[in-house]
Amino acid sequence: MKILESVSSRQVEELVRLLSLRMQREAGSGLSGLYMSRFRGRGLEFAELVEYQDGDDAAGIDWLASLRSGRIYRKRFQEDREIPVMLACDCSASLYSQQPTLVALRETAALFAACAASSQDPLGLVFYSDHLERRLRPGRGLRQTRRLLTELHEFQPTGQRTDLAGFFRTLNNAFRQHSRIFLLSDLHDTGYTAELARLCRNHEVLVCHLVDMQWHALPRGVWFEVCDAESGEHGLLRQTEKNSAMDADSIARDIISTGAEYLLLRTDQPVVSQILQFFRAGRSK
Repeated sequence: MKILESVSSRQVEELVRLLSLRMQREAGSGLSGLYMSRFRGRGLEFAELVEYQDGDDAAGIDWLASLRSGRIYRKRFQEDREIPVMLACDCSASLYSQQPTLVALRETAALFAACAASSQDPLGLVFYSDHLERRLRPGRGLRQTRRLLTELHEFQPTGQRTDLAGFFRTLNNAFRQHSRIFLLSDLHDTGYTAELARLCRNHEVLVCHLVDMQWHALPRGVWFEVCDAESGEHGLLRQTEKNSAMDADSIARDIISTGAEYLLLRTDQPVVSQILQFFRAGRSK
């Protein structure tokens, strides 16, 4: 069953409009300011060569230019105020087939979109399963934001499986300019940390780990028959509190070790309150 197949296009347009207004209100209530204070002005770009003066930082001296001219010059940098924001969304079946994680993904992406729009950052969108599904190039303005929100609610993936290593490789190859990447995923994959570390060398990356708490609420020690949403395979699985906590901690350590930031988003708590708490707490690495 396709998502929103029973919803009319008029209802989708109304939903996008209302969600846009809601997210702008929530972002304006405190999240937007925290977003800007956390991210704005962190990038530096080269501006010009200026003659070295007493008291200047010697680390900024351009020795090649100085040798050529016979005078000492240093590089002057200015804050890079235009860092594109990319919302990178995992659309594999393990996430998209679960309504709680899908709703959390849409709300999280919409909140970050509202924050980026309020700070006038160029905003883009990428969907990826085991291949690149959709790419919306960075742009500004209300029209771009609404287009992005419409994509979030209407997009239907064709792939089923997860390939996070391929996702990170694609992002690194597609975006040469230093960007701020918000990755939204349930992280149902392994063997991706090396590619994530490479991505973090060129970009600022925040990994938002979407966790469906319905599974964690099941009785401990009981065996359940489950079906893998990506492979279709059936099997038996037993949930334990210890294993659940260890998995989350292990994933967080692996993500942070790559140079990315890590944010756990539970489906049983309001998304906006969890993001606010994260921004207020400071960096996770």
